[in-house]
Amino acid sequence: MLIQVETPPVTDSPTRRPLVVAIAIDKSKSMYGEKMQATLEAASSLVNWLTRHDQLAIIAYDTNVEVVQPLTPLSDKFSVIKKLENVRVGTATNLSGGWLQALRSVEAADVENAFRRVILLTDGMANTGIVSTPELVKIAEDHFSRGISTTTIGFGRDFSELLLRDVAKAGGGNFYFIDGPEQAQEVFFREFGDIAALFGQGLEIKLKTSPGVQVKEILNDMPFQMQDDGSVILRPGDLRSDDLRNIVVVLEIDGKVAAPYSEGLLGAELSFYNLVHGSRLERFDAGVAMNFKARPSDGYNKTVRLEALTAASARAMIEASRVSGERDLSAAKQILGRMVRRLQENEATEPDQVRKLIRRLEEMERNLEENMNLARKNMMAGGAELGRITSGEYYFSGTAHDKVAELSLSGQLDLYKCPDLKGDMRRLMEQGYRFVVFDLTDLSYVDSSGIGTLIQVSNWMKKRGGLMVLVNVQGSVEKIFQLSKLDEFFAFRDTVSEARQFLEELIAQGRQGR
Repeated sequence: MLIQVETPPVTDSPTRRPLVVAIAIDKSKSMYGEKMQATLEAASSLVNWLTRHDQLAIIAYDTNVEVVQPLTPLSDKFSVIKKLENVRVGTATNLSGGWLQALRSVEAADVENAFRRVILLTDGMANTGIVSTPELVKIAEDHFSRGISTTTIGFGRDFSELLLRDVAKAGGGNFYFIDGPEQAQEVFFREFGDIAALFGQGLEIKLKTSPGVQVKEILNDMPFQMQDDGSVILRPGDLRSDDLRNIVVVLEIDGKVAAPYSEGLLGAELSFYNLVHGSRLERFDAGVAMNFKARPSDGYNKTVRLEALTAASARAMIEASRVSGERDLSAAKQILGRMVRRLQENEATEPDQVRKLIRRLEEMERNLEENMNLARKNMMAGGAELGRITSGEYYFSGTAHDKVAELSLSGQLDLYKCPDLKGDMRRLMEQGYRFVVFDLTDLSYVDSSGIGTLIQVSNWMKKRGGLMVLVNVQGSVEKIFQLSKLDEFFAFRDTVSEARQFLEELIAQGRQGR
């Protein structure tokens, strides 16, 4: 059974829930050099992305814990960045100490209706303080239940990917892997895009079954809890705007027992705190009816089958990573090999999507032979990421096409102008547009709220197989893009005609590829 949770793409509200963020940075000896420099530059970019309505704390930890910047509103970003630049490496890795200090800072914030997240970065093993994985996972669970999520970032080759993934999973955040310094900006960019698009928090889905129906397995990698009455509570994490969350559940149905209940075989209760409307608790109900009949000629629903294959592939990556961490190369390769064969047997479901999964798993299997340590970290991060991505269609009512939209931005793109831009993009998306050119010739100012909006728009276009291009970025706006390192992530051209030609060539290549 496929459960889909869909959220609208944008909000027209001129305000958003303030963000209270704490970054806990590992400054142990192994972070010396390019690692620390890249981390601090990425953290500085995050400072620039956040708005004056948000609050940030910076914690640095080695054997000891240093509060580099107490939690403060970001009215003076320059001084915060200067403090970041003064962080120096130390000795061991007191991961729990740094993380707990960050959690404490965020929890103590006197900010009404705030979204609270801690970003925990490390490049090594926790070797002082609390080092037990179950204890650290329990800390993540407890704080998530109080509205504080934790994202974990592993840097380099010497950290425990299983620990960081388990903490992020229990803490309702994301797990990322940074292999080299050049990837640090990208990871912080993705994390900021995630929290800037928040729509709901504390999502729970309760599945209640009728007699003869039993939940056998949850294919997605998410926390869940089996109840004594046979019901199951799923906790998929936060909801983002413009999101489609697909969850696949394996059911076992005794037809003889369940037949009398066919109009109400299974019920679902969904609840979450709506961040757009003052953290209001929202509830929705849905039911599943069953018409017992012979199997249709094609044998299965292709949408459900594709999502099941995607979820199973993510789980195979995570399990292969876990097994290879126990130095069992053969078993890890067998897990990946079995999943590849299953995908090959079901290639007709959706050939393009299934082949991408096959290539990805085969590449991971080859990488295990070359460098098991690096491969298992990539597999863990890849499985966690694949579990967050859906292969279904994203929300928009129109049929996607290859026409290019052009919009001119003028004056200031700030907290109060962003809803207008989002509204314009929503109307274009409903008309099927997925390629857009923004002419910034007359844009004199952009704040971090505007940057967050551009990140969202860029993600919306990419999700639809399209692209956003920025034209004629100049003056103070250009400096802000350079300072925030966003010039490495967006597509830029000097004129509208050059941007249009670039997109038309890209579209033509895509058609040839099909």
